[in-house]
Amino acid sequence: MASLMTGCALIQGLFHEIGAGGREIPREEVLSYLTDLSSRGELLAGTQVNEYEVSIACDSMDRLVSMTGKEPAILGLELMFAATYDGYDDALVAHARAHARRGGLVTLAWHQRNPLKVCPRGEFYDCSKTPMRDDEFERMLTPGTRENALWRADVAATAETLKRLQAEGIPILFRPYHEMTGDWFWWGQKAAFPELWDALYDELVGVHGLNNLIWVWSGDRDAERAAQYWPRRHKPDVVGTDVYESSNQSPNYTAALPELRRLAPEAPFAFTEVGKLPAPSVLDAARPAWVLAWGGEFLNADWVQTWDCSSCNSEGDVKAFFAQPRVKALDDMPIALRRSIAGRVPGPAANRPECPSSLLELSEQ
Repeated sequence: MASLMTGCALIQGLFHEIGAGGREIPREEVLSYLTDLSSRGELLAGTQVNEYEVSIACDSMDRLVSMTGKEPAILGLELMFAATYDGYDDALVAHARAHARRGGLVTLAWHQRNPLKVCPRGEFYDCSKTPMRDDEFERMLTPGTRENALWRADVAATAETLKRLQAEGIPILFRPYHEMTGDWFWWGQKAAFPELWDALYDELVGVHGLNNLIWVWSGDRDAERAAQYWPRRHKPDVVGTDVYESSNQSPNYTAALPELRRLAPEAPFAFTEVGKLPAPSVLDAARPAWVLAWGGEFLNADWVQTWDCSSCNSEGDVKAFFAQPRVKALDDMPIALRRSIAGRVPGPAANRPECPSSLLELSEQ
């Protein structure tokens, strides 16, 4: 595997990152821009469009545009169903393509199901929280075992979607195995997590030839004991944290920074998932390259129906956040970078549906 990876690195160094369609993928250009953006105290704004939203009108991106009048720079999508749900792969790629053709950035999360267990109803988020014993985890990382074959098969199936995005020339902010510092996913708080990260890199880059991925390591909140979960061989390109707090000034927004800066002093930092959008004082301290607001009810607490969301925003919170000069929407990104991402002159703004904010509005239409 080491010789394969060395060969892959040499090819990338000689020929840059070239998509299957022959177009150069602006991976380093994107990273340079994110680093520069953070150094100026500016940031890109984005939101997550989750798995159940990719086939409906008025998804979270549509609703956010309706609220703010601005097209977010970053679109978040979820990989978990791409390998098995008919039509999901096409819907995900279509969303990513449309945003990239306007010059926007795409970030992908992957709630991988526990590959050693049966996921009977395809509820992959629940399956990603099915525990894995430490001995099973070790066997999964051991070549030649049944467990390793099951994991590699899952990775290979998901790699097919990533290859489609590479063929389109789309750079991806790829965020696998997030919140590993917590204990709710099967990969969480595992002593061998660094080996899992490195093994996934070896598979996707060395075996499947993917070169459009910008690797994002994101812990939970204060990313407690981050060094224990730090990759050994393949360091992340970007570091970040996922923060869900009842106060937008919680110290947990910035608690991980000292350790992450020690581990990756040159890597851009991002708020890779947030409930409440962080306060200006938090942005001053953290200088994130981007902030990804989780979608759905987190964009507007008035939409909550069955639970109490203390980490949701009000519509006023969202509008105030996007109104800050430091917060950059899609149209604020440099046109040269947008052209590189799009592979051509960036397309016009999306033709988005009108999204009612209440049933009363809907009845009046």
